[in-house]
Amino acid sequence: MLAFAATASAGGVWGAIAVDPNSGAIGKSFDFPTAKSAQHQAIADCEVRGDGCKVAVWVTNGWAALVKKHSGVYIGGLGSTKRLAAADARRRAHEASAHLIASVFSG
Repeated sequence: MLAFAATASAGGVWGAIAVDPNSGAIGKSFDFPTAKSAQHQAIADCEVRGDGCKVAVWVTNGWAALVKKHSGVYIGGLGSTKRLAAADARRRAHEASAHLIASVFSG
């Protein structure tokens, strides 16, 4: 299961993190001109190692992080630093000890 997070900003360059919730395969992208192109690249990167990849989080001009709850649910978060993005993901997950799986900066 995934919980999605995205920024509201329309400008800048974009990054994304995709995950296959069954295998745990991860794909990332950064510095793409559109959210859609960043999402497509993250899925393509993920599908090299897994099937059923979905974009979990995308970002422009900042950090995105993906955490995995103890229940196996993946949650994305955003922030101006890697630490803040991970903290946002853990807050959204309602689980302070959720494991940081991936992060990406774009901007």
